[in-house]
Amino acid sequence: MLRLTPWLLAASFVGCKACVGCIDPGLPDQPDTRPGETEQPADTQESQPPEDTAPPPPCAQPEVEPNDSMTDATAILLEQIACGGFAEGGDGEWLVFPAEDASWLRVDIDAADVGSAANVAMTIVADESNEVALIYGSRFSQDPWIVFPALGDAEYSVYLRESDGGSGEDYEWELLASEDKEPLASTVSEQEPNDLAAKAMTVQAGDVVFGTISSADDYDWMHIATPAGEDKVSWSFTVEAYGSGSPLQARLTLFNDDIVGNDIADVDWIATAFTDEDAYDRDPRLEYQSEGEGDWYLLIKSPNVDGSGASGSAFHWYTVTVDNDLE
Repeated sequence: MLRLTPWLLAASFVGCKACVGCIDPGLPDQPDTRPGETEQPADTQESQPPEDTAPPPPCAQPEVEPNDSMTDATAILLEQIACGGFAEGGDGEWLVFPAEDASWLRVDIDAADVGSAANVAMTIVADESNEVALIYGSRFSQDPWIVFPALGDAEYSVYLRESDGGSGEDYEWELLASEDKEPLASTVSEQEPNDLAAKAMTVQAGDVVFGTISSADDYDWMHIATPAGEDKVSWSFTVEAYGSGSPLQARLTLFNDDIVGNDIADVDWIATAFTDEDAYDRDPRLEYQSEGEGDWYLLIKSPNVDGSGASGSAFHWYTVTVDNDLE
């Protein structure tokens, strides 16, 4: 039998206490909370602004009503589409845009060509010089458009109307005013004054003359001398204007030197070329063959001088190319 001595009992008691102190009971960590505080759940949704349910604008620059007078014109910028509609009968739209530093400008209307019922007529006004041009649709495009050299004005105003008097939801239009490049190259500009044959500027084969019919009464005369020593020379004079964006519909008439000092009503012309309102090609071309040496005088004017209304402004530009078969 084992006998427990007092010192052995003491050693057993100490060893047991040391062993209990080494045991990990495996209890969970207690949360670090303070009295009166509770832990908040995490926000699992990001805050977002309310959704914009408004419909988008119909274009970059919608018209702003009322704009039925020049003083209330909607201001627009170049290179951005403006839009609107003829909501009521007699509705007219004024817009104004800056000329900036452009040398040539272009204004395009889109209405009938994109399915609108509107038949738009456009009037363009140079605000400072008060030059005015009226442009309708044509066989080139049912909608009006114009290309013109900047006249030095700071701004241009545009007036749109429905030429048939229609209106409603289906009568929308779009307009784009933009910078443009020179549509036709030229070699010489007309020299003013040249409103009489006696003051005609002399041109020769190879010249491309840039000119303007500034009013319905503006006559531009050019003098052509047939080459010495040539018996027969075939000449051509070709106008380019309407098909390149000018509102001008030109008439060409060729006279011999009897015209100098006389009125055109008193002298017979030797050749003429012009187009009327119904012609497809409104840029005339005149061809004629000279018989020996001589002087000719070419007249360029608006065909509307004869009574159907004014047709001329700084917007009414043209080029005329002079050529012969010796070149």
